[in-house]
Amino acid sequence: MTFTEWVLSVGDGTLPTQKIQHTTENDWIQIPSSLLIPESDNPISDLANIVYHDLPTSFGSMAYIKQRAIVTPTNQAVSEINSYLLNEIPGDPKTYYSSDTIASENANTSILQEQYPPEFLNSLSFNGAPEHEITLKPFTPIMLLRNLSPSNGLCNGTRILVTKLGENVIYGLIIGGTLEGSPVAIPRIVLEITNRRWPFTLRRRQFPIRLCYAMTINKSQGQTLEQIGVLLTRPVFSHGQLYVAISRVRSAKGLHIAVANTDGKYRDFTRNIVYREVFEELE
Repeated sequence: MTFTEWVLSVGDGTLPTQKIQHTTENDWIQIPSSLLIPESDNPISDLANIVYHDLPTSFGSMAYIKQRAIVTPTNQAVSEINSYLLNEIPGDPKTYYSSDTIASENANTSILQEQYPPEFLNSLSFNGAPEHEITLKPFTPIMLLRNLSPSNGLCNGTRILVTKLGENVIYGLIIGGTLEGSPVAIPRIVLEITNRRWPFTLRRRQFPIRLCYAMTINKSQGQTLEQIGVLLTRPVFSHGQLYVAISRVRSAKGLHIAVANTDGKYRDFTRNIVYREVFEELE
């Protein structure tokens, strides 16, 4: 089976599947050994050093940065990879802190403010929203988390290479696309964030960005790169996720997979969630 055929089989859900030890799901597939990085006690650093093998000397190159990324199912793993790689490049870090408040439109705002002080609000993380604390260096890649100016290329998911870290503005160059290399300026904005877990709307004033040496698999959709690392510290959890991860790369030599969710003889297995009825409805 060729690499292209294997990728398509992952997408179609036609590869042989099985259960593995201590699991109940019958959707585990075996990853070809040629695509796996060597087994290690620290898959994050090993995978990062393969995909970004000469980062300390090439970190400022647009051509280098735009052709590689690491993808993973969870935001926690994304943060761990990004923190590791940020420490691998030279330069002085700059940290931006958000200003977090409870929106005044909430009923009983004064009571909520007593129950949820600023320190607690700072600790909250939400999918698709910037963190309270963002640390960057010059020439780090970032990803926009909101549409700021679509006509100028500033859309949710746009990657940008930072060139200057101001106090209230971050300057950079667009990575990829028809506007590649265009200079941009990213301001702080006020984001209103709701979550049914909390009885309030959070108002967070912060840059709508995230460091993006790594990104979630879902955020990688639509991108085609030369080097992709797939970190599976836990299996994928939704339909078609594994296919999205492995199909971002142009050839087998650019795909590097680290499976760290199982041990022993099953370290080359991972879940491939495919709902065949989705394809049947399209026929």
